[in-house]
Amino acid sequence: MKILGIDPGTATIGIGLIECDGKNLSALDFGLIETSKDDGVGKRLLQIHTKMKELIKRHKPDVIAIEKLFFFINAKTAMAVAESIGVIKLAAESEEMKVESYAPLQIKLVVAGSGKADKNMVKTAVRSMLKVRSPNKKKAHFDDSCDALAVAICYAKKNLLPETCIPEVKLKKAKKNLEKYTQLTQV
Repeated sequence: MKILGIDPGTATIGIGLIECDGKNLSALDFGLIETSKDDGVGKRLLQIHTKMKELIKRHKPDVIAIEKLFFFINAKTAMAVAESIGVIKLAAESEEMKVESYAPLQIKLVVAGSGKADKNMVKTAVRSMLKVRSPNKKKAHFDDSCDALAVAICYAKKNLLPETCIPEVKLKKAKKNLEKYTQLTQV
């Protein structure tokens, strides 16, 4: 089964396509949809819609998994991301795609083993499971692609992989960072 994971945004949308055969996960493609901040809102949303439809037609995923909008302090940013999510869901629906949404806490828990996992812990888990690395000249936005892959992994683990088939993830360094963070926040 092919799963297209989406990390929504307006300027940068992370895209991660994985395949799950019921036992193993493999990365098929990952990258970004980017829009220019110089373009108006309508043009940016149209670009996101068009590029999403192109991705769906090219990769033919079985399902799309998207990260839910979480609480934003900046209401303007939250509204823009919500609009982007709506356009992504519209593109999926127009191609008769099933869409599942997951909260960031749920994704972190399923992928990295802790709802409190930071970006580095999630990235470590994704790299370990899918054997992916950031492209040499595109390290700046690899976090968005990695988040999209994590959303796809979350769908696969929750819906397709029995407990015994979930790959072990070695997160010793990441767990130490979480322990330090927990100690600092309890002071």
